[in-house]
Amino acid sequence: MSEEAIEQVAQAEASSLETPAETATGGSGNDFLNMIPEELRGHPSISPIKDVENLARSYVNAQRLIGADKIPLPANPTEEDLDRVYSRLGRPESADNYEIAVDGNVVTEEVANNYKDVAHKLRLTPEQASGVMEYYKSVVENTGAVTMQQLEQQRAASETALRQEWGSNYDGIVEKAAATAQEFGNPEMFDIDLADGTKLGNNPDFIKAFAKIAEFRQSVTSEDTVSEASQTSFMTREKAQAEVSAIMASPAYTDRKNVVAREQAIAKVQELMGYIHG
Repeated sequence: MSEEAIEQVAQAEASSLETPAETATGGSGNDFLNMIPEELRGHPSISPIKDVENLARSYVNAQRLIGADKIPLPANPTEEDLDRVYSRLGRPESADNYEIAVDGNVVTEEVANNYKDVAHKLRLTPEQASGVMEYYKSVVENTGAVTMQQLEQQRAASETALRQEWGSNYDGIVEKAAATAQEFGNPEMFDIDLADGTKLGNNPDFIKAFAKIAEFRQSVTSEDTVSEASQTSFMTREKAQAEVSAIMASPAYTDRKNVVAREQAIAKVQELMGYIHG
């Protein structure tokens, strides 16, 4: 046989052989599924595997999961399924197993017990429940601190405005206004929030209203029916200025012949100036 004929026979035999890849992928009809037991060929976990390489990779990945603590996640979990999952994640068996610190201020016994029920219903772990409560406490405490600061600023602003108006007689007027408000009003009304966010009890107009009530009451009530505190007269800057103007326009203030009357008028003006300028 010639060399050319021998080469043609060799090529024909080579073309009839299957490569390893062709065998793994069933390229020539020799499917790798034929190499596993028949009862396993139709299993759903086998059907996605197309060749020997994929089969090997699937086996390696499965080996990595062996020994791991696995939590099954159903496609459409029921409440019972979710309870089992979150119990594995650390949710306690009952709400009583949460440990919530009671401070008697932000977190009372009632608040803590109610919160435990909510935390258990939401399937929180003890760490999560404690973290949420700590955040809640910090928000409440910071809000309370801001509120107290705002109230103090409101009170200071009201006091400044009234001191400018009433001068040195401020303390006496406020004392009588407060006594009248306490006598005729409900103490809770002082904490009513106004539209601008201020408290009613810190509102200058509210204080002046009761100051006027106290003054009117004093003017129409006999000495036998009012307390000693309400008998004390008070002078506003407006009144003092009006009286100064009246005295300085009177003859006694300019009459140098009547020394006594003039000195009394001057002394009265000086006294009133103290009310005006504080």
